[in-house]
Amino acid sequence: MISTKVPIRIAAGALAAAAVLAPAAAQAAGPSPYAQAAAAVKGNGTLAYGKNIVSVSRITAGRYCVQVGKDIDLSKEVVQITLWNDFGKTVGAFMPPQSACKNEPSTILVPTNSVNPPSANVDTAFFLSIP
Repeated sequence: MISTKVPIRIAAGALAAAAVLAPAAAQAAGPSPYAQAAAAVKGNGTLAYGKNIVSVSRITAGRYCVQVGKDIDLSKEVVQITLWNDFGKTVGAFMPPQSACKNEPSTILVPTNSVNPPSANVDTAFFLSIP
Protein backbone atom coordinates (compact mmCIF):
# COMPACT_ATOMS: atom_id res chain seq x y z
CA MET A 1 0.00 0.00 0.00
CA ILE A 2 1.34 3.43 -0.94
CA SER A 3 1.22 6.13 1.73
CA THR A 4 -0.02 9.58 0.71
CA LYS A 5 0.70 11.24 4.06
CA VAL A 6 4.24 12.36 3.20
CA PRO A 7 3.35 14.23 -0.04
CA ILE A 8 0.38 15.88 1.67
CA ARG A 9 2.56 17.05 4.55
CA ILE A 10 5.18 18.40 2.16
CA ALA A 11 2.51 20.23 0.15
CA ALA A 12 0.97 21.65 3.34
CA GLY A 13 4.40 22.78 4.52
CA ALA A 14 5.11 24.45 1.18
CA LEU A 15 1.76 26.27 1.27
CA ALA A 16 2.38 27.46 4.83
CA ALA A 17 5.85 28.73 3.90
CA ALA A 18 4.46 30.54 0.86
CA ALA A 19 1.72 32.15 2.96
CA VAL A 20 4.25 33.41 5.48
CA LEU A 21 6.95 34.53 3.06
CA ALA A 22 4.89 36.05 0.24
CA PRO A 23 3.26 38.88 2.27
CA ALA A 24 6.59 39.78 3.87
CA ALA A 25 8.25 40.14 0.49
CA ALA A 26 5.41 42.29 -0.87
CA GLN A 27 5.19 44.48 2.23
CA ALA A 28 8.92 45.13 2.37
CA ALA A 29 8.87 46.79 -1.06
CA GLY A 30 8.57 50.40 0.14
CA PRO A 31 8.19 52.76 3.11
CA SER A 32 5.03 52.47 5.21
CA PRO A 33 4.31 48.96 3.93
CA TYR A 34 1.10 48.62 5.93
CA ALA A 35 -0.45 51.95 4.88
CA GLN A 36 -2.12 52.99 1.63
CA ALA A 37 -1.26 56.59 2.49
CA ALA A 38 0.63 58.27 5.31
CA ALA A 39 1.75 61.81 6.10
CA ALA A 40 3.68 63.76 8.69
CA VAL A 41 2.41 67.34 8.45
CA LYS A 42 4.12 70.29 10.15
CA GLY A 43 2.09 72.98 11.90
CA ASN A 44 2.66 75.40 9.01
CA GLY A 45 1.06 72.91 6.60
CA THR A 46 4.20 71.61 4.92
CA LEU A 47 4.58 67.89 4.34
CA ALA A 48 7.59 66.60 6.29
CA TYR A 49 7.30 63.20 4.61
CA GLY A 50 4.57 61.02 3.24
CA LYS A 51 3.38 58.20 1.04
CA ASN A 52 0.65 58.52 -1.60
CA ILE A 53 0.01 62.14 -0.59
CA VAL A 54 -0.67 64.49 -3.50
CA SER A 55 -0.69 67.75 -1.52
CA VAL A 56 -1.14 69.35 1.88
CA SER A 57 -2.29 72.93 2.38
CA ARG A 58 -2.96 75.08 5.42
CA ILE A 59 -6.12 76.97 4.51
CA THR A 60 -6.33 78.98 7.73
CA ALA A 61 -5.12 78.68 11.32
CA GLY A 62 -5.69 75.10 12.44
CA ARG A 63 -7.32 73.95 9.19
CA TYR A 64 -5.53 71.69 6.70
CA CYS A 65 -6.54 69.98 3.46
CA VAL A 66 -4.72 66.70 2.79
CA GLN A 67 -5.17 65.25 -0.68
CA VAL A 68 -4.42 61.55 -1.11
CA GLY A 69 -3.84 59.61 -4.32
CA LYS A 70 -6.83 59.10 -6.62
CA ASP A 71 -6.50 55.32 -6.21
CA ILE A 72 -7.80 55.58 -2.62
CA ASP A 73 -11.59 55.62 -2.27
CA LEU A 74 -12.08 57.65 0.91
CA SER A 75 -15.73 56.65 1.16
CA LYS A 76 -14.54 53.15 2.10
CA GLU A 77 -11.52 53.95 4.28
CA VAL A 78 -10.73 54.72 7.90
CA VAL A 79 -8.48 57.73 8.45
CA GLN A 80 -6.28 57.81 11.55
CA ILE A 81 -4.87 61.11 12.79
CA THR A 82 -2.53 61.59 15.73
CA LEU A 83 -0.99 64.76 17.11
CA TRP A 84 2.73 65.09 16.52
CA ASN A 85 4.06 65.48 20.09
CA ASP A 86 1.65 68.26 21.02
CA PHE A 87 -0.57 68.25 24.09
CA GLY A 88 -3.61 70.34 24.97
CA LYS A 89 -4.93 70.14 21.43
CA THR A 90 -7.59 68.15 19.59
CA VAL A 91 -7.54 66.87 16.04
CA GLY A 92 -10.14 65.37 13.75
CA ALA A 93 -10.86 64.32 10.20
CA PHE A 94 -13.75 65.38 8.02
CA MET A 95 -14.23 63.19 4.99
CA PRO A 96 -14.99 64.66 1.57
CA PRO A 97 -16.68 66.53 0.20
CA GLN A 98 -15.74 69.58 2.27
CA SER A 99 -16.25 73.08 0.88
CA ALA A 100 -13.13 74.29 2.73
CA CYS A 101 -11.13 71.85 0.56
CA LYS A 102 -12.94 72.75 -2.70
CA ASN A 103 -15.17 69.64 -2.46
CA GLU A 104 -12.31 67.56 -3.83
CA PRO A 105 -13.30 63.86 -3.48
CA SER A 106 -9.79 62.76 -2.52
CA THR A 107 -9.15 65.48 0.08
CA ILE A 108 -9.58 65.24 3.86
CA LEU A 109 -10.19 68.31 6.04
CA VAL A 110 -8.10 68.11 9.21
CA PRO A 111 -9.04 70.66 11.91
CA THR A 112 -6.81 71.20 14.95
CA ASN A 113 -8.05 73.08 18.00
CA SER A 114 -6.79 74.03 21.43
CA VAL A 115 -8.39 72.68 24.58
CA ASN A 116 -7.88 75.94 26.48
CA PRO A 117 -9.46 78.19 25.28
CA PRO A 118 -11.90 75.58 24.01
CA SER A 119 -12.28 75.15 20.25
CA ALA A 120 -9.81 77.87 19.27
CA ASN A 121 -8.25 77.07 15.88
CA VAL A 122 -4.52 76.54 16.35
CA ASP A 123 -1.74 75.31 14.08
CA THR A 124 -0.52 71.87 15.17
CA ALA A 125 1.64 69.22 13.53
CA PHE A 126 0.03 65.80 13.03
CA PHE A 127 0.39 62.35 11.50
CA LEU A 128 -2.24 60.94 9.15
CA SER A 129 -2.50 57.34 8.00
CA ILE A 130 -4.90 55.25 5.97
CA PRO A 131 -4.25 51.56 6.62
